[in-house]
Amino acid sequence: MSEIITPVADIKEEAARILDAAEADGFPLRLLGGLAIYFQCSSIQSDTRLQRAYKDFDFVTLGKWGAKTKALFTRLGYAPSQAFNALHGYQRLLFWDTPHERQVDIFIDRMQMCHNIDFRARLQADARTLSLADLLLTKLQIFEINEKDLVDTMALFLDHEVIDSDKGMNSSYISRLAAADWGLYKTLTINLKKAADFALEKTFPEQIPTRIYRLLEAIEAQPKTLSWKTRALVGERVRWYELPEEPR
Repeated sequence: MSEIITPVADIKEEAARILDAAEADGFPLRLLGGLAIYFQCSSIQSDTRLQRAYKDFDFVTLGKWGAKTKALFTRLGYAPSQAFNALHGYQRLLFWDTPHERQVDIFIDRMQMCHNIDFRARLQADARTLSLADLLLTKLQIFEINEKDLVDTMALFLDHEVIDSDKGMNSSYISRLAAADWGLYKTLTINLKKAADFALEKTFPEQIPTRIYRLLEAIEAQPKTLSWKTRALVGERVRWYELPEEPR
């Protein structure tokens, strides 16, 4: 049977089609964002407070697979943003599903948004999406976190334990990153406290704030690096995050 070359309307089916095609082509492509959290959190299907619309795709791959990634999305019926990709293609690619008005963001090696999170050693932690800890980080690194992101965060903490491995939300991994980067630490701890307050305000199960505080305790307990301590002396007098503009 020949491969369908037009994106399908159902965004969940389309995400699976893209991931299957990348696997068949033999290179790692991982889903992130709200749609990835939907696939990782079964509670979303039964708890209406966790449900929301998914409009766009976010993926990550490695720089050495950039050419294969471009070829894949072109073959699957996506139109490249020529100007954006020419300028930023070494770190991020942009494609469009024109019939369904959907944007595809593809991060190369790392996410450089409010903070820089390097995924190069992390793509094998899960077969289809980023690891649970990395999915959480992509939400909590947003300085101007909004309700949509907090809802996704609720789903992760509701369905997954905070443990010291990638079988859950890996507190050791998150704590080590935070202990090496004061700016990331600052944003993560601010947003974890916001998430705990949000869980209480919306009367989510007690396990959510309990798990959030467990992660906060792990972050605080992790010994900090010299660079962390040096940056901490400057504190909030210098901005510790970026406010990236979304490409359109």
